Amino acid sequence: MIHKMNSDTDITKRSADVIQRRKEREKNQRRKKILKAAEKVFAKRGFQGATIQEIALEAELSVGTIYNFFSGKDALYSKILTTHLDEMREKVLRHITPIGNVKERLKAMLFFQSEFIEKNRNFFIIFFRDQSRFPWAPAKDLEKEVSLRYERFLETLRDIFEEGIEKGVFKPLPPEDLAEAWGGLCNAFFFKWLTEKSKWPLKSKVMTIYEIFMNGVGK
Repeated sequence: MIHKMNSDTDITKRSADVIQRRKEREKNQRRKKILKAAEKVFAKRGFQGATIQEIALEAELSVGTIYNFFSGKDALYSKILTTHLDEMREKVLRHITPIGNVKERLKAMLFFQSEFIEKNRNFFIIFFRDQSRFPWAPAKDLEKEVSLRYERFLETLRDIFEEGIEKGVFKPLPPEDLAEAWGGLCNAFFFKWLTEKSKWPLKSKVMTIYEIFMNGVGK
């Protein structure tokens, strides 16, 4: 009798665990669905033009469900920005860290950035369009978070250039200036590709950017 009671208790517990895991899985799927819909609406309407109602319609969920996950569109906007920036940094570092040659590391960094931007076009339309004018109350907090992530990107570049200078691969110029120049050149190409809705693959410009920076345009 005691054995049967213990078995029944174990079954009940396992059933409860299965139900809980299913609920968590469904919750995560719904959250991802909301973020994907919000990203699409923000890319199309901008922050000011987007509404929770339109995001709910795009996600095929009720407005109340959206508010169960996020306090408002500012929270959605912030989550989209910071999540993608962190994802890009993690992907780039994972691929470039094992590369010993600093020039190849720099080239790989640009390639994987370009690949990530291509795959997440909606997000980067938002990012490049609105990064200098976050238009809501907690703007300073988000701008701080975005600035922190860009500074980490520049820090990675500075480390590469500093190592290259020490090895005699690059001219002995200030590494921070080289990092800013590289970042600015890349961003110009990224911005053009996004704003003009270019059909050509962004990755096709990797060698152009690399050659311009490394060798200039003079014969």
